[in-house]
Amino acid sequence: MLGSVWTKVFVLTVAISFLLTGTASAFEWKVTEFENDGNWGGGDVKFLPNGFIITSTGGDIWSEKVGCTLVYLDGGWTGDFTIEYTIEEHTAEPPLTWSKCGVMVAQTLDPQTAYVFIQSAPSNEDAARNNKGAKIITRPDYGGTAAPGSDGWAPLEWPVTYRMTREGDLFSVWVSIDGGKTFETIENPIADPPKETTSTLALTDPVVLGFALNGNEANGAISTATAKIVNIKINGENAYAVDVVGKLATTWAKVKTY
Repeated sequence: MLGSVWTKVFVLTVAISFLLTGTASAFEWKVTEFENDGNWGGGDVKFLPNGFIITSTGGDIWSEKVGCTLVYLDGGWTGDFTIEYTIEEHTAEPPLTWSKCGVMVAQTLDPQTAYVFIQSAPSNEDAARNNKGAKIITRPDYGGTAAPGSDGWAPLEWPVTYRMTREGDLFSVWVSIDGGKTFETIENPIADPPKETTSTLALTDPVVLGFALNGNEANGAISTATAKIVNIKINGENAYAVDVVGKLATTWAKVKTY
């Protein structure tokens, strides 16, 4: 019991271990927040039997710092992988084009880290759904510039299924709008600049592997984004909550008392 002690939590990390069907291994997911010194207003994650719902207020996955909610694998990932997941819905209130949701592979848990990220734009904003679409964003250097700008693959129809592979330094991305029956590349040769479906980035193992979401700001209004991510598979195995092992474990870090 806290009594009269008031605690202010700067970083909340939530760890849950999940038992994989048909295997003796388990994935442990954690949650953290990146503050971009701008309009970041925090976020949350609700764990589901087949994935999670992420919320994020303000921030951006762009520029020299990211502001977002991140759900990531404890201990990182070493080596090549193929990850598939479905964004069942992705909204922003008020609606805007530059909320971003998707898988992120990063070097460190730092808002200025080098990373590769698959942008998926909101489902409740016409310009986002039909013009911004999906693209692969890369920040090659710590604290450096993210790219590319402008629009991506479009249109998106929900639910949207994504696939990313890592083969050494090469990251490749596909999208499916028929439930994963068929996949297409996300290249857009007529965009300015053209959008590729691959990115090359040298990262040292283990890498951070997880899912990021940001809200944003438009016309003075800070937006809260919500995304439901389900049916996550890594190398063909379920990587979501099939059976919860034990109780929810909560770790409080950087706690300041007054």
